[in-house]
Formats: sequence, structure tokens, C-alpha cells
Amino acid sequence: MSETSLRVVIKDSGPKLSKPNIIVGVPEAGLVGTITCSYLMEQLKLPDRGFIDSDLLPQVMIVHNSAATYPIHIFGKDDLVVVLSEVPLPPYASLEVAKEIASWAKSIKANVVIGVTGAPSKTRDESHGEGKPTVVGVGNTETGIAALKSNGALPFEDGIISGFYANLLKHCNANGQSSITLLAESLSQFPDPAAAASIIEVLSKLLSLSVDAQPLLKESEEIRLKSRELMAETQLAAQPGGRPPSAYR
Repeated sequence: MSETSLRVVIKDSGPKLSKPNIIVGVPEAGLVGTITCSYLMEQLKLPDRGFIDSDLLPQVMIVHNSAATYPIHIFGKDDLVVVLSEVPLPPYASLEVAKEIASWAKSIKANVVIGVTGAPSKTRDESHGEGKPTVVGVGNTETGIAALKSNGALPFEDGIISGFYANLLKHCNANGQSSITLLAESLSQFPDPAAAASIIEVLSKLLSLSVDAQPLLKESEEIRLKSRELMAETQLAAQPGGRPPSAYR
């Protein structure tokens, strides 16, 4: 593999993917994307379908039950795919990963690519995470924008999206691939399962998923404790010259 190569690897075995809806989560504000995608994978019992690998990514392997796995997983069946990163993406890798996901989505005739993330909120910080976070959305097609409004997401009318999710939208646009980004108000310094729960409620309506977000809220403190090291790694990686993540489990 060359220094800048990146590949999506899908296992030959497993249920066929048919014009899927692709949900993408990477560690950013409040770990909202990571928590959302992990919860969907577990609740919907999505099988492991593959991974994304590149020399650009942090040189780590994730260990679950003594088995080593790649840090960016792909889960899915039928018309639903979840792409989940368990490590923060360095800025130099973020562009290439987003570009590859957009290209791969187009190649498998994906229905839509949905990025899920948090938006740091002063209100959430000041209330110490109390209250229900608002979800806003942005899309690159009129159909997508209309779907957001009718399924519980407020329109993100003016502002800026940066980082991985900006790159994902940019390359989906370039490929003519329908794409949406959902952003939930989130805590800036701590994992925010409640923000993930708000996004799951919107996704459930948008994609007709049978997912109850209430257990996520009940387990929020446990999730925060499990995720605190990943949150610290994400904050370090976002800083100029930030170091790559270490093992955090």
C-alpha cells in the first residue's frame, strides 16, 4: 500500500447491500457520531461487513473480546450501512477518508449518505447537559432538505460546517451523491449520549428505523465513563500538532 492509498474492504460473505442508506459517524464534538453509530449497530444487530484502511490513519488496532479489528468499521444489511470510526481522524486523513466514503457510496448506488455529529453548544455546557438537544440538518438536494424538515430536524439555514463532515458533503456534491448532515447540540468537553439520542429519533423517522433511544438515555452515565478517554484523545487530535490516539480501552 502506498503512503496515500486508502481502501474500503467489503467481505464477500454476508447479506447483500441494496442501494443502502449510509450513516457515518466519527469522533468529534460530544462523540455524538461515534455513540450514535455504535448504538444503531448494537440495537439493529448489524453484521460486520468490512473496514476502511490506510497508511494515513493512526497506526492502531482496536481490540474487542481479544480480537483485533480495524479502527474504522463497516456494518450493515439490506438497505442500511453504518460506518463507524473508533479513533479520531487526524486532519490529514480526514479529507481522504471522507473522499473515499463518498466515492464508495456512489459506486454502490447508495440512496443517501448521512453524516451524524455534534455541534458544541454553550447552552448545553451551562445546563450541564440538561434538556433535550436540538437537531439541525443540512442537505445537498431539495428532496433531502424537505425530508429533514418533515422528520424532526430544524433547517441549518446559515453557518459553517468544518472538518470531516464538510469534506463528506463536499465530495458527495462532487460525485452527484445525495447527502445529509445532522448536527445535535452537544457538550463541548464531554461525551453527550443525549445528543446522540436526539439524532437517533430523527434518523428513526427519516429512515423508518425501529430504534428506541430511551435505553441510551438511561445508560448515559455509563457511556460517558466508557468514552471519557476517547473524548480526551479526540480533543488532543483536534489541536494543531495533536498526537495520534493511543489505545483507550
